[in-house]
Amino acid sequence: MLRQLESRAESPSKIDKTRAVVKDLHSRIRVAIQRIHSISKRIEDLRDNELQPQLEELIEGLSRMWEVMSECHRRQFQIISVAYKNGIMRISVLPESHRHITAHLEQELSLLCSSFTKWIGALKAYLKAINSWLSKCVTIGKSLKRSKKKNIETQITQLLRIRGPPIYVTCGCWYDELEALEPSIKQVSDSIKRLAADTSGFLPHQEKNEGKNAKRPHEASGNDSNIDSAINMSRDEAMKESTSASNEISDSAYNMFRNDALKDSFETSLVFFIGQLKSFAEASVKMYTELDRDIRQAKHNYEISVKGVEVANEENNAESNNQSGSDQQPKPQV
Repeated sequence: MLRQLESRAESPSKIDKTRAVVKDLHSRIRVAIQRIHSISKRIEDLRDNELQPQLEELIEGLSRMWEVMSECHRRQFQIISVAYKNGIMRISVLPESHRHITAHLEQELSLLCSSFTKWIGALKAYLKAINSWLSKCVTIGKSLKRSKKKNIETQITQLLRIRGPPIYVTCGCWYDELEALEPSIKQVSDSIKRLAADTSGFLPHQEKNEGKNAKRPHEASGNDSNIDSAINMSRDEAMKESTSASNEISDSAYNMFRNDALKDSFETSLVFFIGQLKSFAEASVKMYTELDRDIRQAKHNYEISVKGVEVANEENNAESNNQSGSDQQPKPQV
């Protein structure tokens, strides 16, 4: 801009004013760059020295929790499997006074299913939010901008997990492992729903039979009609007694068959439920063990990368110093 003004032979005062504006703008840009650099350093400090240790502490706690849960579910599954195979599980239809306990158990199982899915969903949403925030701190090169968006994300993810700070491996691999556990999560949820449904089978279902005990009007029309009426009533009573007895036998057999079916279904669902909890706990222990290994490897790779950059910077500084020193040496007189 100044050269253009000088080439057009503008007045010196105009050139001086333009030069002052340019210097002021240059100073403001330098201050803004310094502020951005300071903010970036603060973000990096929060990311590497505060967020990363907290995530590692959370991972360590979850790993210990699932190790304990895995051992508990393993013992539960072992005990209940032996009891089921040997036929020593005794599950009986509860009396009326205990049915509210069965209803409470069904409610607790439904709550467990909801809480379990929400907890896993909240953990995945938390990691997804952190990954989204971390991706905004990455500068995209010109060569990557020409690629498709999906390819860009894949390339950036791979580069950051290889050369970037450990937090990219921590959150990225953690989220991917949870996604891989999705079939196991669904199996646990389905097993809880199945057990809750079988539990509700022990609860009584209200049956409304209208008109069973309705009275029939009888009109008296002389002695003959009274005699016929008495004969019909005695015949009806005999038929009712016979039908009632057969119905009692039929209902008793049906209830016995239904109760046996409920017991078998509940026992099977209970064994399946404990088995799914055991499998999920074992998979979680394996997941957090592998995640801890990946984080350690990422830290090692990042330390090597940082040291390499520092060595390269020192070599560049030494070369520049040598060149400046050679330029300052006096030339030999001929």
